[in-house]
Amino acid sequence: MTIKFRCEHCRKTVNAPDSAAGQRGKCPYCGNTSYIPLPESDVDEIPLAPIDDKEERERQAKVQSLLHHDPAIMEEPDAATPHVPLEHKEDLTSEDLHHYVVNYCMDMFKGNLDRARRHAQQLKNFRHTAIAAVEDFEAGRNVEQTLDLIPRKVLQGFLKGLKDELKA
Repeated sequence: MTIKFRCEHCRKTVNAPDSAAGQRGKCPYCGNTSYIPLPESDVDEIPLAPIDDKEERERQAKVQSLLHHDPAIMEEPDAATPHVPLEHKEDLTSEDLHHYVVNYCMDMFKGNLDRARRHAQQLKNFRHTAIAAVEDFEAGRNVEQTLDLIPRKVLQGFLKGLKDELKA
């Protein structure tokens, strides 16, 4: 079976295998990573909490304030702009590689060592930027909710091991 979900960035419908549930995956359309939800049958239904009217008004006011101060927030991404592979990107940043670091750590945690090794190999193609991406996670500059599943000390061990491998 496949999991159908909308990309968090381009909003196109993406199909992912059940085995990818709960992980981050790269959108085939825009190249950005999105969280792949659990299949419907695996999700326990939890009733919604009641809405706090005061909190909701404050949230709406904050949204309106942000939109007023930064109208670019609502601009749609240019769908006509082609996705540039990482190898050809001139302005590659550590953020472009964060999904590889997340996937590496999650695969290590789940015991998918071959797959983790492939992520590490991909990161080696961008050695200095990849080290910066790992350091973003080590220093807490980048936080990924999925990684909360991994005990902190174990995660730090995975990140240290990955960084050592990238430096080798």
